[in-house]
Amino acid sequence: MSNAPMESEPSDRKVLISALGWIGVIFCFFLVVAAAYLPNRAVSQEEKNAEIRYEIRNEVRGEQARLVGSYEWVNQGEGVVRIPVDRAMKLAVEELRSEQQASGEPAL
Repeated sequence: MSNAPMESEPSDRKVLISALGWIGVIFCFFLVVAAAYLPNRAVSQEEKNAEIRYEIRNEVRGEQARLVGSYEWVNQGEGVVRIPVDRAMKLAVEELRSEQQASGEPAL
């Protein structure tokens, strides 16, 4: 008999452990790459533009709400005043009703 070591095929268990080890190594690599890249990724110009557009939109909406719902002198010398829209609508309806009553037309 010879004293040469026997060459045998690796067992299924060793192959499975080796495969799981390599999968774990690859997973760790991608985890490290993701952890290093994601927090430092640059903000795209489109994201910056979107933020600016939202800020401008909010400013415009706030200014519109202020103009539509507040009393303010537009031209004090000429007596022009800005009033809230709901108040202006009520005054317009009252004015139309008084004109109709003065002219004898039936009221709506």
